[in-house]
Amino acid sequence: MVQAHLDPQSFENKLKVFSSGLGNIFQELMKPAGEKMAAEAKSKAPRRTGKMADAVSFIFTDSNSGAFTTRKQINKSNVWYSNIVEHGANIQAKKAGYLTFKINGEWKKVKSARTQAKPFMKPVWEDYFGGESGKGYQELANALQRKMNEELN
Repeated sequence: MVQAHLDPQSFENKLKVFSSGLGNIFQELMKPAGEKMAAEAKSKAPRRTGKMADAVSFIFTDSNSGAFTTRKQINKSNVWYSNIVEHGANIQAKKAGYLTFKINGEWKKVKSARTQAKPFMKPVWEDYFGGESGKGYQELANALQRKMNEELN
């Protein structure tokens, strides 16, 4: 005969990590993966002054979700041009009939300029969360396993 005894109070205490809502442990689980993503993106960011690479971070928003961004606060941009670098852009004159800028000591006038995309954040995001076997999912699984082991011991 097999006999099992379940202490409901002990069981409830061990499951508090889940019954209190995963939102309470989301930051704890996601922070290490987010920090690794930010470090990789910083290393891949195009460098001229280093300001854009310095701005890459992983932050938590008011709604308790994570954001992989070049902003220190979700609604405040530190480097407004990071989106242009990441995705490329077609820039056209708004007020004058042309854009004026200096190349190799010579002033140039053009109606528009196209910048090539130099993605540095999207490849990292895809590497972490682009497929079911991404690095991010493994990081989260490991963090959850560690948290469960802590709670069960």
